[in-house]
Amino acid sequence: MDATETTDVLPVITGERRAEPAQAATKADPEQGPLPAFIPQLTGVRALAALWVLAFHFRPELVSSFPFLGRLAPLFDTGYLGVDLFFVLSGFIMTYTHLDRMSEPWTPRKALGFLWLRLSRIWPVMLLVLLGWALYRAYSLQVNNDASLQAAASPARFLEHVLLIQGWFIEPDQWNPIDWSLSAEWLAYLVFSVAVAVLAKMLKTVRVRSLVLCALVSVVPIVAIGVTMEDGSDLLLFHNALVPGMIPLRVLTEFFGGAFTALIVLRYGRSARLPWFLRPTVVFVVIVAIIFLVHHFDSFRRFNMGLDWRINGHIMWGSAETVVVVPLFLLLIGGLAIGNREPMAWLLRTRLLVWGGKVSFALYLVHWLVIDVMRHVIQIKLKLTDVPTSWEYRLIVLGFLALTILIAHVLHRFFEEPTRRAMRRMLPDSMRA
Repeated sequence: MDATETTDVLPVITGERRAEPAQAATKADPEQGPLPAFIPQLTGVRALAALWVLAFHFRPELVSSFPFLGRLAPLFDTGYLGVDLFFVLSGFIMTYTHLDRMSEPWTPRKALGFLWLRLSRIWPVMLLVLLGWALYRAYSLQVNNDASLQAAASPARFLEHVLLIQGWFIEPDQWNPIDWSLSAEWLAYLVFSVAVAVLAKMLKTVRVRSLVLCALVSVVPIVAIGVTMEDGSDLLLFHNALVPGMIPLRVLTEFFGGAFTALIVLRYGRSARLPWFLRPTVVFVVIVAIIFLVHHFDSFRRFNMGLDWRINGHIMWGSAETVVVVPLFLLLIGGLAIGNREPMAWLLRTRLLVWGGKVSFALYLVHWLVIDVMRHVIQIKLKLTDVPTSWEYRLIVLGFLALTILIAHVLHRFFEEPTRRAMRRMLPDSMRA
């Protein structure tokens, strides 16, 4: 669920400030000015993606305790695509923000400075939450004496999480189940730190039509493979086992799809005039419509592990074919970057959603731990799980939802930002830009 800042994914994106590129300034519409250094609606997209992942993981309790929410089950069931939205957004923001700084000229020193700054964004919070998971699993092992928990508590695997390489290998997640997307983001950052020189050259030499083609072709592999997967596989699994190479494929195709989209925006500036059917508000509506239509008309149900999981008659597996919306994420992000007057852009840059975007990384990282604790509380407090419509059950679910948001806010304000600033100060002045 950076991803990025993703995530899955949330993955970690920030509406960072950037130096104004000379080319963008010359290409921009003089009446609207050059491209801005900060695009608040893209920070709002982070909130949207994080809430989508949150709804995905909370969906059993939400649909059970509030039956009317079953109408939104197709949207909840595809919340794993919030990680894909993060990955696309991450590629866009990294290119939009760092292309000029890192490529004129590219040097290993600049690449290392970039990687340290990205690490300062994702590593401290990841480590803190990982330690929280370690304590929680130790407590669970002590209370339940579960041999499977003891077998899963591999010190070597814990070290892989610390080094952000756990998503590169074909093993089940044994510590924090969702920080694989940070590992994927880190892989994308490593590749980008070198590929940025090629992207900068493409900005100056490659025609816009070719850039559009590059953006679309880059996401074809994940779409082509995704539609063949099982419903409920979350674009990762087949028969409940991680598909070899799926995480690198997923993040790199979508990250560089976002990167090519950023090149198009930088080339045109705000002089671009999108036809009505390509504007972000329309694209957003189309994305939601496709998700519901695919869910309704999916005639090739291939349930994960053959399990037909339903709550109140509503299928709880997302149709794998909804991966076809990933190319529309490119249109959505690119359109939002240049369309300040769009209703969708206006909504996403409201104070509430910009705040949500800022805390989205912490929200993504902590929410699964909170959910796990909530389910244990429900099991102990209610001693049965067949009373989901009782008000006691509902209040527990709503309380833990609110607690997740509160923890994310506190974590962002009092840990994420201070540690980021501290790590940033460790760099020489010449490497902070």
